[in-house]
Amino acid sequence: MNSTASRFLINIWIFLLFPKLEVQSSDTIEVCKVEFPPKLDGKLNDLCWKNLEIASGFRQRRPNEGEPATEKTEVKLCRDESNLYVGVRCYDSEPEQIRAGVMQRDAPVRGDDYFFILIDPFRRNREGFYFRTNANGAKGEALVSSDMSGPKMDWDTIWDVRSHKDEIGWTAEFAIPFRSLPFDPSSDIWRIDFGRWFSRGQERSKWVGYSRNRNWFSLEDAGEINGLLGVETGKGIDLKPYFSAQWISGDSSGNEHLETGFDLFYDLTPSLTATLTYNTDFAETEVDQQRVNLSRFPLFFPEKRDFFLEGSDQFAFGGMRGGPLPFHSRTIGLSPDGNKIDLTAGAKINGRLGPLGVGLLGMGLSDYRELDSDLVVAGRLTYDLFEESKFGTIFTYGDPQSNLDNELLGMDLNLRSSNWWREQSLSLHTFYMATNDENKSSDHVLGTRLTLPNYPFRAGGHWLHTGENFEPALGFVRRRGIRSVGINFSYSFEQMQSEWMEDYTLAADYDRYDLENGGVDSEEVELKVVGVKTRAGDSLVVEIEFEREILRESFEIIEGLFIPAQEYRGMDVGFYAGASSDRPLFGSVNLKYGSFYDGTSTRGGIDLSWRPSKHFQLDMEMNLTMAELSEDHFDVLTSMLGFRITPSTQISFNGIAQYDNQTKTIGVNARTRYIIKSGSDLFLVLNKGFERENEGDRRSFRSTETEAVAKLGWTFQF
Repeated sequence: MNSTASRFLINIWIFLLFPKLEVQSSDTIEVCKVEFPPKLDGKLNDLCWKNLEIASGFRQRRPNEGEPATEKTEVKLCRDESNLYVGVRCYDSEPEQIRAGVMQRDAPVRGDDYFFILIDPFRRNREGFYFRTNANGAKGEALVSSDMSGPKMDWDTIWDVRSHKDEIGWTAEFAIPFRSLPFDPSSDIWRIDFGRWFSRGQERSKWVGYSRNRNWFSLEDAGEINGLLGVETGKGIDLKPYFSAQWISGDSSGNEHLETGFDLFYDLTPSLTATLTYNTDFAETEVDQQRVNLSRFPLFFPEKRDFFLEGSDQFAFGGMRGGPLPFHSRTIGLSPDGNKIDLTAGAKINGRLGPLGVGLLGMGLSDYRELDSDLVVAGRLTYDLFEESKFGTIFTYGDPQSNLDNELLGMDLNLRSSNWWREQSLSLHTFYMATNDENKSSDHVLGTRLTLPNYPFRAGGHWLHTGENFEPALGFVRRRGIRSVGINFSYSFEQMQSEWMEDYTLAADYDRYDLENGGVDSEEVELKVVGVKTRAGDSLVVEIEFEREILRESFEIIEGLFIPAQEYRGMDVGFYAGASSDRPLFGSVNLKYGSFYDGTSTRGGIDLSWRPSKHFQLDMEMNLTMAELSEDHFDVLTSMLGFRITPSTQISFNGIAQYDNQTKTIGVNARTRYIIKSGSDLFLVLNKGFERENEGDRRSFRSTETEAVAKLGWTFQF
C-alpha cells in the first residue's frame, strides 16, 4: 500500500475515533411552568401562550440548503407538572392552498403540509422521539436514531394534538405527558429540534439541524430546552388489559372464542422498562402483502405485531440491508407453513442504563400439531463508545418452528461520526455471528459494511461471508455458503438555476456472490443512467442492469415449471416514474424488459392512489411478470385494491383485497379502529378468503375461511 493511501486510511480512523464535538447551533429555550395549561383545540389563544420565548428562524434543508424558509414557522413551549406543551404557528401566504389530506393516525403524510418535533431527553445525539401532525391534527409518533433511515412509526405512546386552520396559515397544540417518555428526572436539559414540510414548494426546513448531510430526522445538531426539573412521572406502571370475541367459520362449521389477556409495563428506572404479557393477542395486526416468489431465495416479510415492534430498534444488529439477521421476531408465533401458534406469555426488558443499551425478550409458545410447547429467548446489549459509536453483543436460544435446540451468539462494532470531515458522515459496521444447531451443527457469519451517506456524493461497500450451516432459528438468512462483496456510489448534480429540476443523479451498484468452495454464484451491475428529481416532487429513473447467475441445481419457479441448472447471463433495461403525492391522484409506474434465465421477460407495475378529500383515499396496486422461456411461458399477476375512510382523527375504516393468479385466492381484510382516548382502542376486524374453482368453462370463487374479531384494549396508568 502506498503512503498516500496509508495516510488516507489513518485519517479515517482518527476522525472515527476522535470525532469533532461541534454543535451547529447553541439555540436554547427556557420552558416556563404555567399555572393554567392550554385547552387543547389547536388555536393558540390561551393566556399561557402569551409572552413566551419563540423558536423561529427556520432554514431550508431542501431545496436551497441554509436559506431562510419560504414560509415562517414559530414555536413556543410551556409545561405544567404532567405535560410538555408545544404550540406551533405555520404561516402560509396562501392558506387556501394548505395540503391536508390525511386524518388517520400513523398514516403516511406524503403530500401534506406537516410539522414535527424531535426530542432527545438524554442528550445522547443518537436516538430520540418523533411527534408529528398536519393541519387536520392527524397524529403520528415514532422512534428515531442515527441507525435508521427514517422514523420507526411502529412505536406508540400516550399523547395528544389538535390543529386549526385560519386566514394566515395553520396552528397546532401538542400535549406530551412526561411519563410517556423515558428521561433523567435529575436533569434540567433536553435536546430538541423542530421540522416542517411545506408541500407546495417541496421544501424541508428545520429550526437547527438543517444540514443536508444529516438525516432529515437526525438529532446530532439539535437545540436545547431547560426548565424541566420537578415534573411528575407517576409510579411508572401501565396496565393494558384486553377483551376479544372471535368467530371463525370454515367450509361447513363455525366456532366462537372469548379471550382476555394483558400487557403490564413497569419502569425499572426512568430509562429501562419491563413488560409482562399474558395470552398475547394480535387480532388487529395488518395483513401481509400477497406476493409470488420468482427467485430461488426466501421472501422477507416484516414484523407488524405491536408487542414485538415496541423496542425492536434495540435488537438492530450488523447494519446489513437484507440480512443475515440474527433475530427476526416474525419467526415467533408462526409455524413453518405460516399458521398461527398461540403465545401463552412473555416478558421483555428494554431501554438503557447510562451508556448500556438493554434488550431482553422471552416468549412461551403453546404446542401446535407436532411442535411441543417451547420457550424462546433473545437478548441484545450495546455499550456506547465515544460520541456516536457503540459495541454490542446478541444471543438467541430456542427454535420456535421445530423441536430442536438452537443457539446463536454474535457481536458487532459500529464506528460512526457525523462530523468526520466538513460535516460529512461516515460509518463502519463490523460483525460476527455463530450458531449451534442440533440438526446443522455449528457455523458462522463475518461481515463489514462502510457507508458514506452524504449529499451530493454517497458511497458504500460491504464484504460478507455466510457459512453453509449457519442457522439462526430466530433470525433470517437469504443465502448460505457464500462470500459476498459489493460497492455502490451515486452523485447528485444540484440544479440551482433550474425552475423545474431539483437535481440529476448518476449511480452505480455492483454485487458479487461466490460460493464457499469456489466459483461464482451470481453477479450483478446496476447503472442508473437517468435519475431526475423535480421541484414539484416528481421523479424519473432509467436503469440498466447486467446479470450473471450460475445454477448448480434446478429450482421450481412456479408450480410445475423448473429452471434448469446452468449459467445464465443477461441484461435488463428498467424505467420508473413517480408522481408527487402533492396531487389528488398520485403514484408510480415501473417497467423492466430484458433477459430472464434462458428467455426474456417483461415486468411492470403500477401503484396509484386517489385522495379526493381528507376523509377518503382509494389505493390500487398491480404487478405483472410475463416470461417467455425456451421451453414454456408463464404470467404472474398480483393485485391489490384498498380504501381508507376517516370520518375523524379518532375513527378509521380500512379495507384491502388482494389476489394473485398462482394461488388463485382472494384475501379480504377490513379493519375499523375507534380511538376512545389515547392508549385505549376498539378494533373490529373481518378477514375473508376466497378460492377460485374451475368447473368446465365456468369459473367462480368459493368462500373458504371467515374470521370476525372484536377487541377492546384499555390503558390504566399509575
